[in-house]
Amino acid sequence: MTLEDRIHAVANLDRVSMIRELIRIDAEMQRIAQGCGHRARRGTSERIRAENARHDSGRLGAFIYFLRFRTMADSANEADRVLCLMLAEKLKAKGQWVGQLD
Repeated sequence: MTLEDRIHAVANLDRVSMIRELIRIDAEMQRIAQGCGHRARRGTSERIRAENARHDSGRLGAFIYFLRFRTMADSANEADRVLCLMLAEKLKAKGQWVGQLD
């Protein structure tokens, strides 16, 4: 499952549950990134999986930041911004979003 798929999967949760689930997913990604994969030889599937998990963990941080503080993280790329705005719209429809949409 891609990170984008995971973001869409949590999109229907309420704000607090969404943040908790993203934190849980981030912890899972950090566990994978810090596992033995980062010590594996370059090009191996273990190393690639650890590097992808590290990258996804950084992206998850931007989503969590956005949901907590209602402003885009500096590290958010354009694809992340689109997903953040989608999450904000879903929360706004539920009355769980206060503040501006970036």
